Amino acid sequence: MESPELVDPEWTNLFRREAEARQTLEEVLARVPAFSLLDSRGLKTLARIVHLRRFAPGEVVIPRGVEQSGFYLIRSGSVHIVRQGPDHLPAVVGTLGPGELLGEFALLDSTPRTSAVVAAERSELIGFFKPDLMDILITDPEMGCKILLRLAEQMSQTLARDYQSLVALGYDFLEDGEEAGYRPAPP
Repeated sequence: MESPELVDPEWTNLFRREAEARQTLEEVLARVPAFSLLDSRGLKTLARIVHLRRFAPGEVVIPRGVEQSGFYLIRSGSVHIVRQGPDHLPAVVGTLGPGELLGEFALLDSTPRTSAVVAAERSELIGFFKPDLMDILITDPEMGCKILLRLAEQMSQTLARDYQSLVALGYDFLEDGEEAGYRPAPP
């Protein structure tokens, strides 16, 4: 019988970061649901287009109130989502880490950010912005449509998950006596 592998918690984080650093940009992008339909050629093209940005701890990645223009994938490190609390002081309402996306709705919707995003630690983010997507749609429409299809599916899942969370919190979106499902538009 094999003995379980012992892991020294003091070194685990270091080895995880080294493994992350060895991954190619194409490998990282291949794990992003919005890019999951792309073949190796498409992923190589995308790797030349995306923007790598590094942020120091406490540095603002996206300020609150700015018009959104694209999304970031966290390659390493982490970021805090910061909102103004009831006491009008900044409050961390969430933290995102490696492999997570922020701002994916911005490729299709440019409404201002309701929260700020701040680097929680030294972080590297991969940016993909609306002008990049527009260029792809012109130069390689098939690739652009694949990205848009997956993005729309992802947004639909996010909205359904958020809706269910609100229902679980007690928000009732149905009128008294209505059943969930299709409702014809009034004449």
